[in-house]
Amino acid sequence: MSKNNQQKRRRLYELPPVNSLPCIEFSGNREVVIEGSRGVMEYSTDCIRINTGGMVLAIGGRGLNLRCISDSALIIEGFILSVEFIV
Repeated sequence: MSKNNQQKRRRLYELPPVNSLPCIEFSGNREVVIEGSRGVMEYSTDCIRINTGGMVLAIGGRGLNLRCISDSALIIEGFILSVEFIV
């Protein structure tokens, strides 16, 4: 394998810096805490989309509610049915 191909392969497996990734903590399927939020893009009782910088986090469910919002974190509660990472 050529040196150039080896370098490309290594880059495929590199992870972005940890401090740029959101921290997501679930309490079953009833609550999620997201740290590293940069804003709410969409808000309804069925879907909440959160901008986390490098990706969008879409939480789908029933009766979703933003219980708490701060500068960089938020808490979503309700019946969580799906989580989607949109890059």
